[in-house]
Amino acid sequence: MRFRNDTRGIGVARLFFSLVTSVGLGLAAGTAFLIVRGPFFAGPSLAPFPMMAALAVFIVGIVVLMWGSTRLFGVGTGA
Repeated sequence: MRFRNDTRGIGVARLFFSLVTSVGLGLAAGTAFLIVRGPFFAGPSLAPFPMMAALAVFIVGIVVLMWGSTRLFGVGTGA
């Protein structure tokens, strides 16, 4: 099955990549708040190991966000 041939309604592929993009955005925004809340919002900073875990999840969230959004909008398909 080719993803770009799904032309009925919103399409299963567009729905899936919208969900992937939303999950990536949620991961990136949630962990970004955990990383900057100490220095910028006068809250407690995370300990070193949870801070590194939050940074790793932030990077994964950015990668998932970019992958989902490029597939959703068809960037690089040559269409």
